[in-house]
Amino acid sequence: MKLVNRLEEMFQKMIGREDFDKNSTVKEVITDLIGKDEEKEDYHKEIYILLKAMINAAKSDGTIDEVEQKKIMEFMGEMSKVEQMFVEQEMEQKLNLEDFLKEIPENMAQQVYYMSLFAIDLDLESERAYLESLAEGLNLSTDEINKIHESLDVEALA
Repeated sequence: MKLVNRLEEMFQKMIGREDFDKNSTVKEVITDLIGKDEEKEDYHKEIYILLKAMINAAKSDGTIDEVEQKKIMEFMGEMSKVEQMFVEQEMEQKLNLEDFLKEIPENMAQQVYYMSLFAIDLDLESERAYLESLAEGLNLSTDEINKIHESLDVEALA
């Protein structure tokens, strides 16, 4: 089975399963989403995209607060100096949703939205507007969006 299909299957199971722990750590969620096999062809690209999704969502209100930084750092776990520099550089860059959308493979749309929502508290209008734009750019349906929100026990956008 292709990695892409496996990711989609795992993501759908995670959203729909009753035993999904909404308090899972970011690392546990990522492991559920993409598995642990670092030898997979697209593993590192997928990690990069999901990390960037979290960072961009955190930047959507103009600042990355302590809670958001903690989630991102937890996602990364122990980092080399190079990885730490990469994360810091991404956090400092200006948010550019249009460019980010071009990097996202179509089959990762739900995962990207999921990790974006996971990274923030969704308590500001700017965060809501960002998620709406992200969902539109990813061509996600209202039903798909609502399932993701429900899986994280977060109020739906509309």
